[in-house]
Amino acid sequence: MRKKRYTAEFKKEAARLMIIEGLSGSEVSEKLGVNTNMLYRWKSEHLKELEGEKRSSENASPQEMAAEIARLRKQLGKSERINEILKKTVGYFAKDES
Repeated sequence: MRKKRYTAEFKKEAARLMIIEGLSGSEVSEKLGVNTNMLYRWKSEHLKELEGEKRSSENASPQEMAAEIARLRKQLGKSERINEILKKTVGYFAKDES
């Protein structure tokens, strides 16, 4: 059985889906038909490669940016849940006034 070879562009796109698009490893694995462990390795390699390309100290590292994106997504989800609760609360009290 031959090992399947993937191009560098394919690997970078898979890593981008996980880092930028925020898809989970299992989602990308299902979408592309690639082993999940391999995807996480490609993601790590891609982040290290970007880290090596980073020359300016003003910019955040790719790993820091990925962590910030994850933190902001979590915060956005929490804010959306709070908004839903507030909408339901307003609707509940609006019924009582009628």
